Amino acid sequence: MGWRKSGKTINPLISVTMKNLTTSFVALAATMFAGSLFAQESALTAAQNDAVANPFDCVHKVATSDRTLGFQGAVATQTFRACTDGALQNVTLNLKNASPGAAFLVELRDNRGEVLDLTRFTQADIKESSVSLDLSAPVKNGATYSLMISAPEGYPLALRYLQGPMGSLFKDGEPIRGELSATFGFKSHDVVEADEAIDFGRAGDVAPQNRGMEGQCKVDVNGHNGRFRLTTTGHNVTQTFSACSRGVLDMISIKVQGSFGDFTGRFFVRTADGSQTLYAQEISSRNIQNGELIIPMEVRVEAGETYMFGIKTIRDRRISLYNNSNDRIGTCRLNGAPQDANVEFTAYIAESNDVEAREELMDTKVITYPNPFADRLNIRLEGAKEEKAIVQLLDFSGNVLRSELVNVKDHEGQVTFNTREITRPGYYALRVIQGTEVKNITVMKR
Repeated sequence: MGWRKSGKTINPLISVTMKNLTTSFVALAATMFAGSLFAQESALTAAQNDAVANPFDCVHKVATSDRTLGFQGAVATQTFRACTDGALQNVTLNLKNASPGAAFLVELRDNRGEVLDLTRFTQADIKESSVSLDLSAPVKNGATYSLMISAPEGYPLALRYLQGPMGSLFKDGEPIRGELSATFGFKSHDVVEADEAIDFGRAGDVAPQNRGMEGQCKVDVNGHNGRFRLTTTGHNVTQTFSACSRGVLDMISIKVQGSFGDFTGRFFVRTADGSQTLYAQEISSRNIQNGELIIPMEVRVEAGETYMFGIKTIRDRRISLYNNSNDRIGTCRLNGAPQDANVEFTAYIAESNDVEAREELMDTKVITYPNPFADRLNIRLEGAKEEKAIVQLLDFSGNVLRSELVNVKDHEGQVTFNTREITRPGYYALRVIQGTEVKNITVMKR
């Protein structure tokens, strides 16, 4: 017996069987769908874990280490290249230890020395022998940047690094074989130029001096469109140049954008490879006149040979030096990292003929007082030949400001220059000429 529906007879057994099949299919579909949800959730969780584990589009990473770089009162510099256009969003350093009670300065700089971002960390920020730095800055793919970590005097810091070839890691400007154990994480997006952190001032201006004094040649970088900022103890900048003549390096003048009133540091001249120091002295804000750091010296140089001068801060005081990315005559390094700019400077070199004449006058003692001078400058020659001498006061553009003929008697001669109308403070040259013999010394106007 069966039921009729739509003119058809349906067997109850078949109906039950179809119902069971339908129920089984729904159950199977539900099972399959539920399994798909679980699979999707599992895949989503894995993707989320991957995103957490590596939230960056590209990473520059040195995961292992086998050496420790310890320092204090100095700066460690690690250069690196951006692997994408976008932003540097994280830097993590591996450390061995850090002194308590100190804040360690970290600066991110571009290859012209400009500070893109900075932060500080303390011992309390170190977790499981690493510290994550709060740095963020726009970067360009393939461009070189520098991470500079400074440790105050008396507060040692120890960073881990992996030994390897030289080229990217520096301590106090000196190369270290290896690379810091660190991670640099980058996110890709359209590059947004960083806000200009400086006032370029008179960018491109040419310094008024266009020649050295008579018997001098000069090497210089004129004008500026940026600056190097030395911001804490141990920061340093070095600049190489080639001597324009065989003779004596008389003076180096460096353009200063600004400095602390109690700035102190070290200035040095070395051979190009840094292996031999030819001249060194402590410097301070007293050496800065009208925006120029002026260092008189007497260093023998050979024509065409390359030399290097540098400035290093020795106390926690700042100084900013102008630089020029267009006019480059040598290699400049900031805390060891190569820069795409040169320090704005002038090096004055007395040519060889003048040096020989100068040495013949070495027995003559030139006494000046007061020095620094204001309204007048007194000059006395002691031990000079008993013949007439010309005494000249010049600026470092070679302009003769005062000149006097002195009749030397009993091996002595004296002259006084009225300097009231010389209004610009700074360094000037005093030249004594007897026949073919010449002697130059440096004096300063207050």
